[in-house]
Amino acid sequence: MTAQSLSRRHLLGFGGAGAAALALGTGLWQADLAFAAPPLSGNPFTLGVASGDPRSDGVVLWTRLAPDPFAADGLGGMPGRTVRVEYEVAADERFRRPVQRGSVIASSELAHSVHPEIHGLHPNREYYYRFRVGDYVSRTGRTRTTPAIWASPRELNFAFASCQAWQDGYFTAYRHLAEENLDLVVHLGDYVYESGVGTNKRGVTTDAKFHTESKDLARYRLQYGLYL
Repeated sequence: MTAQSLSRRHLLGFGGAGAAALALGTGLWQADLAFAAPPLSGNPFTLGVASGDPRSDGVVLWTRLAPDPFAADGLGGMPGRTVRVEYEVAADERFRRPVQRGSVIASSELAHSVHPEIHGLHPNREYYYRFRVGDYVSRTGRTRTTPAIWASPRELNFAFASCQAWQDGYFTAYRHLAEENLDLVVHLGDYVYESGVGTNKRGVTTDAKFHTESKDLARYRLQYGLYL
C-alpha cells in the first residue's frame, strides 16, 4: 500500500488513532520535528532492521524500537508516546553516497514499529540503509531493488526459507544466505510458532513468561522478539 494508493476511504477504514499510526509508520505523513526521542533505558534497535517487498524503484524498510524486547507487556520497554525515527538510504555501506533521508513516527499503537516505503530508487541496484533515534544508530541493512519490469535478466539468484522453531536449535543457514549474492529471499513457512518455549535445544534457560502459549497480542510480540 503506497502513499499514492491509500485513499481517504481506506484511511478512514482503520479509524482514528489506528489510521494516524499507520500513516505515520509508513511515511505517508511526514514526521514532525516535535516528536523528539524520549530518555531510553538502552539501545532501541535490539531487534535489528529488515527490508522487503522489493520493486524496481523501491523497497519497504522496517525496524522496531525495543530497548527491552522481552518486557512482559509486549511494548519493548518503550514509553507510551510517539517517537520520531530517522532513516537513511545510501548507495554505499559507509553512507558517503546518500540517496534518501527521511523520518517516520513510531507509535505505541504499533509497538513502536515503523515500515517506511522508499520510492525513487534505481532498478536492479544494491542499497544500504539504517535508522537513528536520538544518539542511537541501528546496524546497517543491505537491500536490493528488482530489475525493471521490462528487463529480461539472464539469471536470477534466489533462496527460500521454510518453517523455523526457535526451540529446535540455531538456524545457521541464515548466515550463509546473508553472505550470498541473492536477488530475493522468500519465506514459505511458519515464521514463529505460538506454542510455549519451556525447553530448547540451544541450552538456553528461558523465563517463565515464554512457557505459555501465545494467545494475546502482548504474548505474540514476546514470541516474535524471542525469534528475532
